Amino acid sequence: KSALDASKEKTGPYPYAFLANLFIIQVFGLLMLFSASYTTGYLKYGDSYYFISNQFAYTVVGLIAMFVASRFDYHWLRRWTKWGYWLCIILLCVVLTCDPINGCRRWIHWDGVPLPSVQVSEIVKFEMVLMTAHIMCRYRAQRKTLYRGFIYPLLPLLPIVILLFFEPHFSGTILICLITGSILLLGGGGGIYIVGMLGLGAGGIWLLYNFAAKIPYVATRLETWSTDFSALNWQTQQSLLAIGSGSWFGLGLGNSMEKQLWLPECTNDFIFSVVCEELGFAGAVVVIILFAALILQGIYIAYGAADLYGTLLALGITAQIAWQVFFNIAVVTNSMPATGISLPFFSSGGTSLLMLLGEMGVLLNVARQGAKAKADRQAAQAAQAAAETGGQALAVPYAAGRRLAAR
Repeated sequence: KSALDASKEKTGPYPYAFLANLFIIQVFGLLMLFSASYTTGYLKYGDSYYFISNQFAYTVVGLIAMFVASRFDYHWLRRWTKWGYWLCIILLCVVLTCDPINGCRRWIHWDGVPLPSVQVSEIVKFEMVLMTAHIMCRYRAQRKTLYRGFIYPLLPLLPIVILLFFEPHFSGTILICLITGSILLLGGGGGIYIVGMLGLGAGGIWLLYNFAAKIPYVATRLETWSTDFSALNWQTQQSLLAIGSGSWFGLGLGNSMEKQLWLPECTNDFIFSVVCEELGFAGAVVVIILFAALILQGIYIAYGAADLYGTLLALGITAQIAWQVFFNIAVVTNSMPATGISLPFFSSGGTSLLMLLGEMGVLLNVARQGAKAKADRQAAQAAQAAAETGGQALAVPYAAGRRLAAR
């Protein structure tokens, strides 16, 4: 059977509350991107609709991909996990040969070649969700052991981290490590050893921090992370000015001053600052609540999945969104040093949006198969209860007849 035919037999209804929330976030994101980008688009590219037109096109393609993914059995992905991993390794190697953008080689892009750029790390995030979930399920009976439950699932991460280091892409490295670690922790990997591993992980983060501090571009960001406003870098200063200018209810949609080329990356990593400036504290809270609801819905889908693989997939995808939202908001509010992590569904970026919407399709399929499995269990329990009740009803007149015959 094809993956589509198999999925039709095992899927229930769509989770409409999840879809409604996702639709609101996506529309909200497009609206804020247009508001944040039309000045930059006009002054840099001569087209006020430059960013929003590209993002809208990617949204349409992404929604189609989401619908298709929601119709395919997610177990089909396990067949291609290893191939996908080696493809990601090859793509990460290709990236190192490409022309740099902003001093980094993070995109498959060559100057003069009229093709859209592809950010490979966005593909790697999902691949590591698939790979970690696959390994955890393959060695399910041994996942409480130190090697099979903790060390072995982390081995595929090593080549990824090394290649990302040479781009360099420090924020992507942290994010992919956290996504993988979240699946291991929530999936019960390592058993009791996970407690000790968490301590070692904290030490590893400290060592990584000290090592990264020697990388020039990372060192610059760490040096300019301060509570002293005058010591902050320009980008963070403008971000805080945007947030402060918004006050409680903002300056009004489209009225941001910082997006007039004062705030760098206002269409991408710092779009949340524009949200705060135009919609104020109230608008920022709405965005946070929408994402919090989406994350809780993802956890609920994971809890109701039909099997362990579906649970781990849903947890990994949800963890990606949760960590990205956390880091993005932490950066724009100066709660941590500046990193290049986008705000899901809001920031411009075709590869990121396509991958996110595709992952939402996988999450939908996990939810639909979980709903069908739950309905089947309830039907089986009802049938068993009916059979037991019917058996008891037949047993009563039979016993009475035996007593009369004995008399």
